[in-house]
Amino acid sequence: MKNITKLILLAVLLFASCTNPVGNSSVPSSPQQGGGSGGSTPSQITITVAGDEHVTLKAEKTFTADKGKTWHQLKAVAEDKINQYEAGHELDEWKLTNAEGQSLIDDYVFDTNATVFIVTKQLPSPPSPPPLAKITITVTGDTGVALKTPPTFEVAPGKRWDEIEELAKKKIQNYKPHYELKNWRLNNASGAVLDDSYITPFNANATVFIETKPVDIKLTIEGDHVDITSPAEMYVPRGTKWSEIKTEVMGKVNPKFGFVILAWKKGSKTGIEFYDDFQFRGKTKIYVETRPINVTITVKGDSHVQIGASPTITKPYGVTWGEIKDEAKTKITCEQGYVFAAWKKGSITGKELFDIDEFEEDTEVYATTQQVPVPAGVKVTPPAGGIIGHAVSYTLPGTDTSWKGVFINGRTVNLTDYTIGKHEVTVKLWNEVCEWAKKNGYLFEFEPDNPDTPTEENQPMANISWTDCIAWCNAYTEMTFGNTEQCVYRTGSASGKVIKHAFHGDKAYCDFSKKGYRLPTEAEWEYAARYQGNDSTNAEQYGTVYLTNLNSASGAAKPVGFENMTVPSGESYETLRAETARVAVFNKWWNGTAFATQTPPVTGRANVGSKPANKLGLCDMSGNVAEWCWDLYTATVNASTNAYPTGPFPDYETKRVVRGGNWSENTEQAVYDCMTGKRKWKGSSGADPIRGFRLVWQE
Repeated sequence: MKNITKLILLAVLLFASCTNPVGNSSVPSSPQQGGGSGGSTPSQITITVAGDEHVTLKAEKTFTADKGKTWHQLKAVAEDKINQYEAGHELDEWKLTNAEGQSLIDDYVFDTNATVFIVTKQLPSPPSPPPLAKITITVTGDTGVALKTPPTFEVAPGKRWDEIEELAKKKIQNYKPHYELKNWRLNNASGAVLDDSYITPFNANATVFIETKPVDIKLTIEGDHVDITSPAEMYVPRGTKWSEIKTEVMGKVNPKFGFVILAWKKGSKTGIEFYDDFQFRGKTKIYVETRPINVTITVKGDSHVQIGASPTITKPYGVTWGEIKDEAKTKITCEQGYVFAAWKKGSITGKELFDIDEFEEDTEVYATTQQVPVPAGVKVTPPAGGIIGHAVSYTLPGTDTSWKGVFINGRTVNLTDYTIGKHEVTVKLWNEVCEWAKKNGYLFEFEPDNPDTPTEENQPMANISWTDCIAWCNAYTEMTFGNTEQCVYRTGSASGKVIKHAFHGDKAYCDFSKKGYRLPTEAEWEYAARYQGNDSTNAEQYGTVYLTNLNSASGAAKPVGFENMTVPSGESYETLRAETARVAVFNKWWNGTAFATQTPPVTGRANVGSKPANKLGLCDMSGNVAEWCWDLYTATVNASTNAYPTGPFPDYETKRVVRGGNWSENTEQAVYDCMTGKRKWKGSSGADPIRGFRLVWQE
């Protein structure tokens, strides 16, 4: 009865194993459905061996295999995981996943991790004879492979190569660097190749041999401006040196017309350059860097530049900017009111070009401009009948001619119309012109880093010589007009060269017919400082025009207080100081007994225009900084003195007229120099922190 029960139970189990359980419709139904699908999967999978209670497995129950292997190819590896069957039992069949799973057939394909399950059966009585003895497979190989110890494994007789290949692979420790499998062979390196076509079963002990080969790597040739002979790829053993293949590589490459090969580089134009001992150890791109035989420079500009009909320059590769910049400049014209500022590479905001910059490819260069600063000026129209001089009727600090100005008794001065700067030339304007001038052939003697040289932009420029002013005026004229045609100062005569070096300033001839910027003549300066039109306040009439009294600051309604003067009725030295200080920047003043410092003290130059303008609308004609004039200084002025002296004057260090007074902190009589009639001088190359200038020009 007990045996009948066991037979019934076995029949039920067999029936269940052949029936697809409810809810398990997804179990693969064909060998091609072994692993599922849906996206990228790893190249190797893990197979786990399991079984029922009548089989004992080895401790390591899993193994890895290449995806796509069949059950026929993996069965021997799975069998190798069996330790023993319980007495009286043997293998019935292999199933997928568990005892109820799909029966495994030889063509079943494994694409994902899986479990293979051993179903046993009871042996009939008497027990079957023991299984056949196993055979030993020994794995050997050439020098390109290292093997595990021991390099052997056992299998049942009758297995084919595709059934035991995975077991053989497990005896490989590793391949030596730059080597990989070429073939499995029977016995030794000259034996039969073992592959899927080798179907002879292994029925006795055997040796399988690993034949290796150097790993071939792919080299791809690329580049710009080259033709590459197909194929552009080549395969070489890993470790191959550049010296071994460069002739072959170079033979595949021809530069296009107008280009030559510059270098062979790894990966890209920015990669390292190959050297003879360089070894290729992996997939590599060989980049052919070329350069043009010639480069084309295209001239462009900002919105204030017109470009000529031929905007390009073609030169040999590597030409420097210094070699072509003059040619580039001939191709541009700046709009009126704008001047060339700088050359930029690539765009108007690009890097500024310098003489040493080289051109190694076609490039656009941009001319950038700057707006020419325009000084504020006042148009002066002197009386048609001239300025008729006369003797003064009031007291001056001294009796010599230096106090009496240029409109002296017996002299009539005829001036033509001119425009004079509303302000003294500022630091800002001076520097803007200087920066442009130095790039365009002008040289100056002033020292920008000298501590006496002002740096505040809106203060009057000072610490500059008369000769500096001559060169600077010409530079400002060229900057404004775009050429030197209207430059006033020339060497020796009207036809002489334009003076561009301050060193040559004393040789200047002044061409008054030109419209460019210049220093005022002494008569122009004094007329502009003293002009009051029809206003007779603190003034006397000179022909048809009233001029401020000689002992007063420009624009002042009262005289400057000075020693031994008769103070006007109702005034005091303090009220005279206050009126002078209203229109002029100075420090010390005469208080009736001594020179005193103003409160608060004046310790330096003020911004231009910080005091009210005179009748013409001009600021700082007295005080702040004294102002250079064009004229050669002579101690006396007479009726025949030329109001428009052209020069040139022969001396190297000439005496030049200075007018207007200054801010001097310590000079006691500096306030006297603020008088509109006071004439002074300074050597043409001299410079100090109390002297500047203002401009005159023709409109």
